[in-house]
Amino acid sequence: MERDQIIEALIASRRSLESAPANTRLQAEAEGGCGVIGMAASVPIAGRHLLQALQQMRNRGNGKGGGAAAVGLDPDFFGVQPEILANDYLLSIAYLDSSMRSHVESTFIEPTFTVDAMFQVPVLSDFRSIPGLEVQPPDIWC
Repeated sequence: MERDQIIEALIASRRSLESAPANTRLQAEAEGGCGVIGMAASVPIAGRHLLQALQQMRNRGNGKGGGAAAVGLDPDFFGVQPEILANDYLLSIAYLDSSMRSHVESTFIEPTFTVDAMFQVPVLSDFRSIPGLEVQPPDIWC
């Protein structure tokens, strides 16, 4: 077999693959991109040091938001005893529409979890004071 015949035979052997049905079970946007950030420090650090890395993970592609895991959180920041952060989970929800908070909590949080404490993450008086931030961040409740 000559070179051109071999090439045509290879291409012909793959033609049936071109028309194979697509996997309709998974849509491209269902793929949830994932990322990992690691940071270690012997002194307290501000969360702003994670922002550049978190910016890369802000869109999972499936509309379900993202998540983070952290250790060594400061109980004073959350207004709780150290035992609560040591023994419990911290659930934070960013509300794009703050009017939905009551519905989300009564429907999904209260029937499922024992809530030891709640607080709103403090915000700046003017979000535009952060260079490049053009949209007001959502209200975050922990």
